[in-house]
Amino acid sequence: MNVIYYDIPEMVKVRKYEVDIEALKKTLSKRNISIKKISQMLGVKKTLVEHWFRKDSCFSIPSPENWLQLKEILGIHTNKFDKSIMQFEEKISVHEQSNRVYNINGIAPTITSTSADIRIINLEL
Repeated sequence: MNVIYYDIPEMVKVRKYEVDIEALKKTLSKRNISIKKISQMLGVKKTLVEHWFRKDSCFSIPSPENWLQLKEILGIHTNKFDKSIMQFEEKISVHEQSNRVYNINGIAPTITSTSADIRIINLEL
């Protein structure tokens, strides 16, 4: 049996503008409310909120769905980060593996927890 696959471009959502991470970290560090309280007010997991206030490589940009409410909670009055956090565009993925779709009639990589995003197609009608 042979490997049968097709290159089918996958559309991915990417930020339209680059986020000034260091400036965002500095702005977020001026909070005067606990992470637990922010988590409760937004209705999201505390562990997610913790990443928005980290100063190391595990920092993550707040999600667009939470950004405006987070700004309000923290009393952030600048619009400096709004476009970069909230605006996305769709592009064709540049990662070869993410564009590869395996045919069910051929052999394909074993799906494991680290490769769960492998796409398989059934062309039998």
